[in-house]
Amino acid sequence: MKYLETNHEKNSAKITTLIIVIFVLLCFVVGQDYQELPEEYGVAINFGDANLVSDNIQPDNSENVQDTESEPEESEEVVEEETAEDEVAEEIVEEETAQEIAEEEKQAEEALAEEKAEAEAVEAAEEEAAKEAEAEAAAEKLLAQEEEEALKIKTEKEVQEAKEAKEAKEVKEKLEKKEREAKEAKDAKEKADKAAAAKVAAVAKAKADKAAKDAKAKAAADAKAKAQKAASDKAAAAKAAAAKAAAAKAASDKAAAAKASAANNNQGGGETVSFALIENSPIYPGCESGNNVARKKCMNDKIKQFLNNNFNKILASDIGLNGIQKINIRFTINENGTIVGIRAKAADAKLEAEAKRVVKLLPKMKPGEQQGRPASVSFNLPLSIKID
Repeated sequence: MKYLETNHEKNSAKITTLIIVIFVLLCFVVGQDYQELPEEYGVAINFGDANLVSDNIQPDNSENVQDTESEPEESEEVVEEETAEDEVAEEIVEEETAQEIAEEEKQAEEALAEEKAEAEAVEAAEEEAAKEAEAEAAAEKLLAQEEEEALKIKTEKEVQEAKEAKEAKEVKEKLEKKEREAKEAKDAKEKADKAAAAKVAAVAKAKADKAAKDAKAKAAADAKAKAQKAASDKAAAAKAAAAKAAAAKAASDKAAAAKASAANNNQGGGETVSFALIENSPIYPGCESGNNVARKKCMNDKIKQFLNNNFNKILASDIGLNGIQKINIRFTINENGTIVGIRAKAADAKLEAEAKRVVKLLPKMKPGEQQGRPASVSFNLPLSIKID
């Protein structure tokens, strides 16, 4: 703690120094050596210098005694005269001594009064100094308490700041951990999506290659069969034309209508019949057994299962869709059993594109028949995809 910085401390130091100087001066003024007076002069008073009293005494009687002892032969009259003189001198000395003693007593009383006044002044100064010391001690105690309270508040503040910093650090670490986990999950998801897409693309390519190869072989076989059948039909038509003109005309009209329908659907011939009205529905691989109704149901279930298994559901969540998404799909199974004319309707164009992609992956089927001839069959399928 530093001192003599405030006015109170400086004034206290000045007062203390002044009291010490006054006390030292009193010691020099009052502190003279006292000597006791001889008992023959009465009560000894310890004030002043005893030599002053001794100097006023004239021990003439001692000389007289010596003279008396040295001259024993003098007469008694002379001795009596000297004795009377000595008594007179002694009375004079006693009077002078009484006066001196009175003066000395007066001086002693005055000195005592001065000493008492000075002692009272010193005592008052000491009391004032004590009060100031108590006030200073109280101020120092108050200052110490304030410093202690300030230190306590500072310590509590530091503890609180440390606690808040620790909590902020923990929250930051949790957020960083959460972000890191989210990033890792996103990376894993992207990786899984890429792997799934690559797998689907590979499967689709393999199926497409196989379908193209099968379609090419089937097309060659169908072309040959169709050519043979066309030649046979032509010969039969020519043979029947003479007998049945009306039948020829009806057949001609039917052929024209089929040709127009085939041109509109890019199918190269044959009429298009609804899946619900076809006499013999197209046969999905694995649905060969049973009657026509059973084959239709089997085909419908197989196509739904295929589309659900191969549809990329992550795509819907990526574009912000959730819940059940409905997609209306329409396509045609031509006379060769190939999927053509694919159309889709959904809430987002990406879902429509994905639906078309999956439909193209459907395997080649045995074409449907109407009146004993291969026919194109239109197929409508409302597909529901559940997005988690």
